Amino acid sequence: MVETAIDNSLIKTFSSAREGTIDDIEVIVNIISSTFSNNHGVCWLLKHKGKNKKEIESLARYAYYKSLHSKGVYISANNKGVALCYKSNDSRFSFIEFYYQLKFVFTSINLLRLPSILKRENRRKKIRQNPNGYLYFWFLGVLPEGKGAGFELKNAVLSRARDENLVVYLETSNERNKNIYERLGFSTYHYWEDKKADIIFWFLKWEPNDLKKNTNG
Repeated sequence: MVETAIDNSLIKTFSSAREGTIDDIEVIVNIISSTFSNNHGVCWLLKHKGKNKKEIESLARYAYYKSLHSKGVYISANNKGVALCYKSNDSRFSFIEFYYQLKFVFTSINLLRLPSILKRENRRKKIRQNPNGYLYFWFLGVLPEGKGAGFELKNAVLSRARDENLVVYLETSNERNKNIYERLGFSTYHYWEDKKADIIFWFLKWEPNDLKKNTNG
């Protein structure tokens, strides 16, 4: 749905992230709200373009519950970074996720723009389609003092992808982030520019070795 926000600490080796729980929600909301308030790739869909903290907090809570439902919440060892991901083919219903999704839509999005937002999001989903399912790396946020947290969180997501033999997809509208992800083993497979919204998206993926062998063999 929205881009990741990372820094060069991703290329260093540090301790391990842990799986987040329901008790971590306020930490997660604070990190996402702090790291994405000025991020164009996130704020384009909000009523006030990121100038209203409650709108970002509403998005953060919805993203948290969607990822928690798919066991895709990770927090760095120093509690300064968070990663959210989910499985594309997880069709289990979660009432609390649905509640926060509705709350986000009706409190944080300009409803007059909702048709164009849904159209844009559906296009992005079609671009990243995979018949065998995939892991969508939705959010990665690290506070300025969270040196090394990004690398831990990236490792946690990719470790899950290896265990479940899933491709990892993500998008970013930041070219610097794209370059860092490529250094980490991701490859850019699509580029899309939405001139009307003044947003550029790079689509990246990472494949476990088993899937690479099958694809190349």
